[in-house]
Amino acid sequence: MKKLDLYIRSERLIGCTVPSNGIFFVCDHDEVWKVTISDLPQIELIDDEPYPFAERDDFIGWGSTSERPLKRAGESEIEYKFKGRDYVDLKFRVHGQKGQLRFTTFSGDWFSASLSDDGRHLVMIEPYLIELFATVE
Repeated sequence: MKKLDLYIRSERLIGCTVPSNGIFFVCDHDEVWKVTISDLPQIELIDDEPYPFAERDDFIGWGSTSERPLKRAGESEIEYKFKGRDYVDLKFRVHGQKGQLRFTTFSGDWFSASLSDDGRHLVMIEPYLIELFATVE
């Protein structure tokens, strides 16, 4: 797993969409950002309203109670349980490699993680932090 440098300046995120075709959207209560995944992800503020994103089938995060995150894609698989602690341990198996990532949670309100549709990326998000990883180098 290779951590990609991603920083969204926000007071409180509400979630993101599952990465698909190298793109995903991140929302807070006021703004929406389009993230184009690369070694240096490109972040673009767009004019869309954030709350319609929470209604999309591919939205993960605040208010999401369904199994929307992709936990298996291609040769990649993730597993986690959010218990409202200060961290979440996410287990992964990607391209024959097994491991674990610890994600710090600041809020305790919600946490979600998802693979991209092709299994090449992993996004983890909670209200105050988002992290993006490449599953292959």
